[in-house]
Amino acid sequence: MANYGYRVDGSTLKTQWETILYYLQTTPEARITSWVAIKEFGFTRLSDIVYKIEKHAGIILKRRKVLVTTRYGGKVYVTEYWYEDENN
Repeated sequence: MANYGYRVDGSTLKTQWETILYYLQTTPEARITSWVAIKEFGFTRLSDIVYKIEKHAGIILKRRKVLVTTRYGGKVYVTEYWYEDENN
């Protein structure tokens, strides 16, 4: 299994879903779309990664549709995900 990154304490993140969840939980105001996942982490299929977070960690990420402009000037909706700690 590949190592995708490291936590602040130096321990490794072994899966894509662990990496994305760690990013969302530790980065203030972090939000992620498929494009951010590709650019920042090299991960594709963000919806599958979100499914695995929800299945394996039992955490339901918040989500909303966001209207963005394509490079050709068209308008499309993408899904934006974020972690919201219910205890705070």
